[in-house]
Amino acid sequence: MPGSKRFNLLASAVLLIVFISTVYVTKAFIAPLLLSFFFAFVLLPVYSRIYCLTGRKNLSAFMSLLLVVLFFMIFLSSALNAIATETSGLFSSQEDIVQSIDIYITQKTEESFDTLHVVLNNLVSESTADETVERLREMVRPFIEAPRDRILSDLLPQIAFEATNLATGFISELPVLMSQFFVAIMITYYLLIGGSSAVKGFLLILPERELMNYFMGELNKIYNNLFNVYLLTSLITGLLAAIGFALFGVSYPFLWGLTTAIFALLPMIGPPIIFVPICIYFLLIGNYLSGIGLFIYSLIFINTIPENVIRPKLASQGAKIHPSITLLAFAAPIFVVGFLGFIIGPLLYGFLLAAFRTRVYMLKEEGAIDEKELVELSEGEGLPPGARFCGLGLKARSALEWLRRYRT
Repeated sequence: MPGSKRFNLLASAVLLIVFISTVYVTKAFIAPLLLSFFFAFVLLPVYSRIYCLTGRKNLSAFMSLLLVVLFFMIFLSSALNAIATETSGLFSSQEDIVQSIDIYITQKTEESFDTLHVVLNNLVSESTADETVERLREMVRPFIEAPRDRILSDLLPQIAFEATNLATGFISELPVLMSQFFVAIMITYYLLIGGSSAVKGFLLILPERELMNYFMGELNKIYNNLFNVYLLTSLITGLLAAIGFALFGVSYPFLWGLTTAIFALLPMIGPPIIFVPICIYFLLIGNYLSGIGLFIYSLIFINTIPENVIRPKLASQGAKIHPSITLLAFAAPIFVVGFLGFIIGPLLYGFLLAAFRTRVYMLKEEGAIDEKELVELSEGEGLPPGARFCGLGLKARSALEWLRRYRT
């Protein structure tokens, strides 16, 4: 083996060992590192606009990160306030909760018996109807009283205990989470200042520079669509949701708005998983105005406008990504690696999609596929043979349209 090949092989082995060792000793900071890359990519447009105004990198990075810190502190204070309030409420008002449930069950049961009494009066004599309804009351009474006793003795104390454990666990993990968050903030600060130069320097040492530039361009467009467009649309959705929740009297509107923003990232699931149960709750307690009003508001301002107006406008210049890929990218990894899957998933799926599109570009440059095949890849192959009647329908509609114009 020539000396140069031995040297290259040895150097590659040493670099691989050093790289694996570096990852091992840094594994405790994998989460902050991923979070910092996510913050840097999302904040880069904000940083660029602030830099155009100030002309100072340090100040622009600081002002960009200040937005993240303020958002995080507001969310944290809202979550802690909600946990503390609801936990103390469970301990202090168990009797009131049981009494409210008892009144509600009794009221609905009596309404059902009154309706049954009216129906029986039309079928049998009044005395028979009274006797039948009274017997049914005696039969149902044990089943009505049993849940009340169980709620008072078992269920509510168990809920209060679990809520206390949840709050205690969250507070005990808070110092670690805060330290990781601020490490991510510091790394993000330096990535905003010098990250672009580092990426350009890395590209200079890679072979096939033109192909790598194309790949990085596709990767940037895909990540922009997955992170910036979806994140910005979700934040706008959460803001509109918080405004609507506040207008219609929902408790902790800002916290529920943030929760809506998180679920808005998931196509085919989205905000309805939050606002529909809230509307149903309002209807169940008899607050029909708030229930129906919030439902109409949510359909227009939370579900329709962000999905059909804001997101297409933001994504018009970016890479088109199928909704199923977006759903898998954001949802599937969460069940495997936890909350970090929210960042790891789009990174991996975006990388594979960029590699696929780069391969298609290579085949196009080599003449292996033509423009027509590229269109079929992106738009489908047209109507199948069994769908020719669709073409006849189009021709018929065109003829009718021509006749209508001719008559006028």
